[in-house]
Amino acid sequence: MTRDIHTNARANAEVLLWQARVRIAVAFAAGGVAFALEQLGSLRGNAVALLAIVMTYMAAGAAGGRIIRRTGSAGDAAVAMTILADVAFIFACTIASAAPDHYYRILILSFFALHLAESYFGRRHAAIALFAIVGAYGGLLAALAASGQTVRWPEELWSLALFVVASSAFLLQYGSFQRRLEHIVELFEGAEQGDFMSAYDVDSDRTPDAITRVGRAYNRVRLQLASMVLTDPLTGCLNRRGLDQAMAREIARSTRAGSELSLLALDLDHFKDINDNLGHIAGDVVLRDVGGLLVQTARAGDMVARTGGEEFSILLPDTDPSGAYRAGVRLCDNVRAHPFMVNGKRVHVTISVGVVSVSGGPQDASGTNLKERADEALYAAKRGGRDRVRVWNDALAALEKDAPVESAVSDARR
Repeated sequence: MTRDIHTNARANAEVLLWQARVRIAVAFAAGGVAFALEQLGSLRGNAVALLAIVMTYMAAGAAGGRIIRRTGSAGDAAVAMTILADVAFIFACTIASAAPDHYYRILILSFFALHLAESYFGRRHAAIALFAIVGAYGGLLAALAASGQTVRWPEELWSLALFVVASSAFLLQYGSFQRRLEHIVELFEGAEQGDFMSAYDVDSDRTPDAITRVGRAYNRVRLQLASMVLTDPLTGCLNRRGLDQAMAREIARSTRAGSELSLLALDLDHFKDINDNLGHIAGDVVLRDVGGLLVQTARAGDMVARTGGEEFSILLPDTDPSGAYRAGVRLCDNVRAHPFMVNGKRVHVTISVGVVSVSGGPQDASGTNLKERADEALYAAKRGGRDRVRVWNDALAALEKDAPVESAVSDARR
């Protein structure tokens, strides 16, 4: 929550800084035009007052910009004060340069302030501007009537009502655009992190428009993006990022349901010899065939990933230690018996498997713990002679801590 507030404050500061320059330029241009028209007799008003208003607004904008630049942030209060200053400037300039019969121009010009507030700061700040405009305009009419000026109340109230209706319709429509655009941005931000689980809800758009088309376009490319980001191109299995996402999802589900979850860490035995004797292209052929065999052997709900050069992992939801062990043995048997063919020659391949299981306990149910323990069991299988399955337990963990790390890693890579 605090992080979101700081992020919004920095984003507000960025917008207000460039808007400060635009506000100063617009005020200078509008004040100059109004002053020239007043000198030509096209406008009625007080030229000195108009210049004072313009100079005050420009000075306030410059001062606010310096403060924001120094602090690097702008909270909701700073945004609200800026919007109210815009409204006050519109009222003051109109009063200084026009006769009371033309004060309706305030409503026309104020619509631009509403648009600015809604476009860059959201509906809440736009609503603040709307209430301020309606209240100030009503107060201006009351002040005119109290001073003896003729106020045509039916026409004025009708103009004010039309302004409120048009502004409210705009805020509702544009607010919907903003929310849906923010949702699409969130989808793309999630995709940037490799999360493609969520799709844009096209059915919720009762009146499809350009944003709906953007959402549909995202949905069309979502699966393609997921395949590129989460899949190993050589074997077609998940890659490390894909496995991490699947593991986080399954751990959360296992924790909620109190079910068991198992992870197998697999490594091809003596794979370096295949690369050295037959070449890396032959090694790629073997890896691709092993990946396909693992996918065929795994159950429908299991997730197979290639996590390194010759390293694979299989995530088994709703699987206890004995079931995971049997799965590991079945994988070893299938790989050992499979006729891997490279350039017309059969290549004998075996794998070592490490197994770890958890049962919905939050204290040990983390992706890092699972992978570390599966690797410890895998190293034990390597040192035990390869082509075998080892299941992680506390005794094995103590043994791994006493074993030289360099030797274990070296063995696991051969």
